[in-house]
Amino acid sequence: MSWLGFVLVGVLAYAGYYTLSRVFLKDKKSDAVIYAILFNIVCTLIVGAYACTQGFELLDISAYWLNILVMGVIYALAQVFIFQASKMTEASEVIIISSTRILWAIGAAIVFLDENFTLQKSIGAALILVAVALVSYQKSSKKKKASKSVVAGRVYALLAGLCLGIGFVNDSYILKTADAPSYAALVFFVPTLMTLLIYRPSVSKFKKQLNATLLRNSALLGMFYAIGILASYTAYQKGGDASQIVPIGQSVVILTVLFSVVFLSERDHLARKALGTTMVTLGVLLLI
Repeated sequence: MSWLGFVLVGVLAYAGYYTLSRVFLKDKKSDAVIYAILFNIVCTLIVGAYACTQGFELLDISAYWLNILVMGVIYALAQVFIFQASKMTEASEVIIISSTRILWAIGAAIVFLDENFTLQKSIGAALILVAVALVSYQKSSKKKKASKSVVAGRVYALLAGLCLGIGFVNDSYILKTADAPSYAALVFFVPTLMTLLIYRPSVSKFKKQLNATLLRNSALLGMFYAIGILASYTAYQKGGDASQIVPIGQSVVILTVLFSVVFLSERDHLARKALGTTMVTLGVLLLI
């Protein structure tokens, strides 16, 4: 299969992950923290196994211990935020709002890596911000409780974008010398440990909530996400350039919105979502 085929596999896998997150997490009894722990364990096993087949190279922990600590905390929070957002609001809104991660990444790069912010990037950033505002706008709500829950879900999606953006810049620094597949395994393993530490009260409920359905759902989420990551890595190995892979990969926003309409019947405010999706896609293309 060519690099393009692997990119498309990655897009399908990521879209499946966001869609299934909404399907599984919207259950009132679901626990975002427990899902995050199991999800990270599944991803660690799959990505770790792949890294071993490629020749696992352990990162120099003494040189990057602070970055690893930041990575663990940031991604532990990001995963819980994503699942909390999926629990409270629509998959189409989660994918659009969490796309602000690229804005946070650029902001962090400007502050910590001294990168420039051009007019083109300013326009791209503005498009994404307007798209998020457009999708989040709500004239009124018949059910105040539902409205508060949806707003909270959007805030979680925004916080997830913040964490993922900062995490991306941190990863970029480490990956200047680290082996990518081996580091990817750590990206799931370390946050698992951090989630156990940060959310100890929720962990105490782990045994009570553990069942076959939870294990199956977590395995599916982890499998889809791991396939997305491995497909992206393979696309680079097959000769794809970042300038080609990133724009095509951004179609995950469009596909997730489409999946949410077809499979989840998320048909409210379709025109706004379509416009927001288009603006986010154009914004990201201008930022890369």
